[in-house]
Amino acid sequence: MKKKLFSLVLCLLMCMTVLTGCNLFGTDLETYYNTVVATINYSYELNGETIEESENVTKRELITAYKSYGQDYVKNYGYTQQEAIETTLDTILNRKLMIKDVEVDAKRNNEALFNERETSYLWQSTYDAFYDNLLTYYNEVLGIEEDEESTDEEVTGVYNRYNPNATYYTYTDSEGRLQYEVKKTTSVATVSGEYTPMYLDDVAYDYEYQKDGVYIFKELIYDTIKAYTTDTQWQSALNRYISTVRDNYSYVDFEDDDEVFYFELDRIYDIVRDNYCIEKYEEIYNRQAENGSDLTGVRIRNILEYYQGEVLSDYYTYVNDLTTFETDMLSTSTNVQYIPSSNTTNYFYVGVIELNFKTGQETPADLEEEVNSGKIDAGDENYQTRLNAIYNAVYADIKSETTGQSTGNRISAQSLLDEIKDLMDNEEYKYLDYNTVINNSQKVDEILADYGYSREGLTNSEIEEIVQKYVDAENQETEYARADAFIKYYYYYNDDTTFQNSDKTSVFGISSTGEVIYNDTFSDAQNDAFDEALTKLYNNGKGKIGDLSDLIRTDDGIYILFYAGEVETLFQGISYNFSLANDDIAKLGSTRVNIFNNKTYFDLVYDAIYEDNNFDNFETENLNYLFKTLTKGGDEGIITYYDEYKDLF
Repeated sequence: MKKKLFSLVLCLLMCMTVLTGCNLFGTDLETYYNTVVATINYSYELNGETIEESENVTKRELITAYKSYGQDYVKNYGYTQQEAIETTLDTILNRKLMIKDVEVDAKRNNEALFNERETSYLWQSTYDAFYDNLLTYYNEVLGIEEDEESTDEEVTGVYNRYNPNATYYTYTDSEGRLQYEVKKTTSVATVSGEYTPMYLDDVAYDYEYQKDGVYIFKELIYDTIKAYTTDTQWQSALNRYISTVRDNYSYVDFEDDDEVFYFELDRIYDIVRDNYCIEKYEEIYNRQAENGSDLTGVRIRNILEYYQGEVLSDYYTYVNDLTTFETDMLSTSTNVQYIPSSNTTNYFYVGVIELNFKTGQETPADLEEEVNSGKIDAGDENYQTRLNAIYNAVYADIKSETTGQSTGNRISAQSLLDEIKDLMDNEEYKYLDYNTVINNSQKVDEILADYGYSREGLTNSEIEEIVQKYVDAENQETEYARADAFIKYYYYYNDDTTFQNSDKTSVFGISSTGEVIYNDTFSDAQNDAFDEALTKLYNNGKGKIGDLSDLIRTDDGIYILFYAGEVETLFQGISYNFSLANDDIAKLGSTRVNIFNNKTYFDLVYDAIYEDNNFDNFETENLNYLFKTLTKGGDEGIITYYDEYKDLF
């Protein structure tokens, strides 16, 4: 469907900054804003008693929510005004259901809704949000332009190892069948067990706490902020903040600036509180559903169906269109999941280190100018000596593994190649040879024992198959270990960053006639030496991951190539009726998308599904559960009054 429910994300990320207003709703009639646009009729069991309650959503609440986040649907997601309003109302209703469940859960457990850690956290978060908003106006008064770049962005030029968000596991069901399931790698958890509580006169900070009719911790925020305004510039900033709130909530009849101040504090606190309730709800739901907090809405069938769809999409795209296939195969961004059987080019992955001529260095082009002007003859011994000197002067500028910036250290191209070769020759990166292993009787016995077998009852072919399986698994680990070892050089000794932290690795090809096929990134560097190096690396399909080229001279500088494996379709025998079985998840979970990172196809698919559909999964499964257990259900559970809000669009 076109309209997705983004409520979960908005619950957690809803903006607490001061609102940028719009006056779409041009009326100041109090009765207008108190109009009820939806009602939730609760009905739930509590301590053996059926509790029935009702909660309304007013037009004021809908308009406020729309201004807070609903208009974002129009600005960023292409919604119509009606779609945005209706989705905002859905979000409000969903939030109320989740929050009600948290409140009921606390009552069932005879607990306070928030403990002292949580009330302190909510107070601090409210203060921080208000102060951050005020600081924006303070910087505006001083004429300071805020840095729009996010401090959370990944540092460019630095290797960002992928951290899996989920994993799959197996278990045996009650009928002895092997089952597969997905769980998050990090549990859903709130601050309830970690945040350090704050106290004033032995009372934990609590925005809602009253003493003698006074909200003393709300007043604490007021007093703290007002203390800043002894400075005229801070006072000017607060005046601007207050004025903006007045403008955005012009339908509220504020008596004075203090009332606006408290209104804004309450607005922020309500968002902070509700957002935290949503976090608690997810934790509670996960705990109840799986006796843990690592539940995810993504299932094994979702992973398999998604990848199956990707494969079939490529199948139908490429099966009769080799031109598009070849273009996509060599693209810097497209991961191809199906190789047509009619394709005759052998494609393979390469990790490319490019060492360019640095500013001030003599280049082959400079020498060529002298040849063209007659100052030197290309056949002279001096020409070759100078050309060798030019390439011998090429070096790698070593970069920091923390910042990606130059450390000021360097290493010559030849020394760099020698260092990488020595590393690949290290014993821990040696491949197992099947013939050596199968002829070692003691080793074979150990392998059989590891797989739960003994020689008795096994045929020679069965033993050979088990040993081959072991050798293949060990060699795959060696391939990954070699690639991981190369990452240091790939990132911090390299002038080319095209494929760094990418899901795609550089692809080259060799046609059936022996022609070397380049991707666009490195096509300008093509020459006979580059062709020869690539052909030698591929070695008629016998190349091994970690094989290295010699130094390749080009007009731009020097290249070092690391063979990273042949491009293969993950599953063989693909046709129009391709499908995956549950145990195929093991292959998705053990095969890297890019050998220079640890992200697997399982990770790739899970992240795509979770990002795209988590809201739908969460709301469809979990909110349906709440609707059934917290409300009267049917047409009486949640009632919306379309005629009362249709004027908003």
